[in-house]
Amino acid sequence: MTSSTLTSRFDAYVAAHNSHDIARLMSFMAPNVSYSDYGVESLQMDKAALTPFFTNMNEICGDMTLTPRSCHDSESFTTWEWDLDFKYMKPSPTLPGVEVKGQAIRMKGVSLIWWVRVGDEWKVERGSDYACFVKDSLSGSA
Repeated sequence: MTSSTLTSRFDAYVAAHNSHDIARLMSFMAPNVSYSDYGVESLQMDKAALTPFFTNMNEICGDMTLTPRSCHDSESFTTWEWDLDFKYMKPSPTLPGVEVKGQAIRMKGVSLIWWVRVGDEWKVERGSDYACFVKDSLSGSA
């Protein structure tokens, strides 16, 4: 893969996240995907579990925007740092004691993605997200 092809694939993946279109995001997942979000303790999700996971995330995180900070990409592996900004719209067990009032919250994290070729396309075979909340954003002072 050329550098521009890798960049295009990564940009399309980030755009799918930011579109809030679950079908578009799921189109990046391999049939046998295993996806873990350690920040919210949702581990080893298969493709069937990812649709409700991402749907629920969109309901909790209004106006969600994922902003890449750095990326290292190769044909079969990507690692990248990101900021996730959203408005807190629905109670979540990962934010106990934080009142839901549409406030802006920020997370910082890193994602690891293992890609596999499926036909003519590269799909996510395994993904691992690691994240934490920016404490000042939880108190409303970010």
